Parts: sequence; C-alpha cells; structure tokens
Amino acid sequence: MQKSVKESNLLISTYWGQEKKALHFLSQHGEFKRSGFKDVLLGHVEDVNLFLEKMERMRQEEPERINFISQIVPLERTFYFELPQFMDRLKEVLLPYVERIGEQRFYVRVRRRGHKGDFSSQEVEKGIAEFLIENLEKFGKEAHVSFRDPEMIVVIETIANWAGVSLITKAMKEAFPFVRVK
Repeated sequence: MQKSVKESNLLISTYWGQEKKALHFLSQHGEFKRSGFKDVLLGHVEDVNLFLEKMERMRQEEPERINFISQIVPLERTFYFELPQFMDRLKEVLLPYVERIGEQRFYVRVRRRGHKGDFSSQEVEKGIAEFLIENLEKFGKEAHVSFRDPEMIVVIETIANWAGVSLITKAMKEAFPFVRVK
C-alpha cells in the first residue's frame, strides 16, 4: 500500500526529466510517489538515517547509480494547512524546535511549491525566525540568525496545502552532501 503524502519522511528532488528513473530506483528502498510538481518526489522509508547512509555509500562507490538525485530533504514533521492559518499552524509545529536550536546559529529556509503570489517565502522565513528568537529569549537563550556557517537550518517545504519541516544540522550536511537546502 502506498504511503500518503502526510506520512512522508523524505522529499527528493531529481534533475530535470529524471523523475521516472528515480521512482524506479527508489522503490527498492521505500515507498515513493510523485508530488504533483515536476521532478519532486515524496517518500517514506523505515529508517531515514539508514537510507541516507546507503545513498552516501552509493554516492562514494557508484555515483552513477544515483546521479539523478539533486537534493534529499529528510522531513521530521508534516501537516496539512489552510492558507489563512498557515503561519499559526507552522509556529505550532515549530515550537518544539526551540529547545533543539538552543543557542546555536541558525536560519530558516522555505521552499514553496504552489500558492504563487499567495505568500512570500522570504516573509515566512523572516516571521518564523523572529518567532523562534522570541521564544528562545523566553527561555533565556541567545540564538542568532546566521547565513554564514549556521549550525542548524530550519527547513520548511510546501507542496500546495501540505508542509514538511525539519532541522538540518551542519553535521548532517557534512555527512550527506546531497542533503541540501536550496
């Protein structure tokens, strides 16, 4: 049975025109499906870290086997939203991340697919960064937004009225070069 979009724990972008090849290959590692946006796949694997480790081994040993992958974004939480409540829902989902961010350098990145003209990715990024800093200050923490050498990136991916969020650490990006934030 195919996992629904809501259960996805990976978003994978492929290079132009490689979606079909990617689906065939990735089906050996989990449950993947088209997102409705060209060259963007959603998937569910039992163990995200194990999947990333397998992909990294292949990238090092047989890069041609996965040369269709442009980007992999692990997703920790997903949710559906109605546009008027998007920011409130997003803040609710991200509130538990405050403790994990602590006093580390971070920034927020939003990748919007759909809702063109309905909301600005940059405005959402700024609003969420301010929200996180406000809440960090409530706990006596002094985190800073930094685009230079961040220790964490708060990633928000939207596809129509669905969103996935995650914290991508510096260590994760170093261990898995295809975990990219665009």
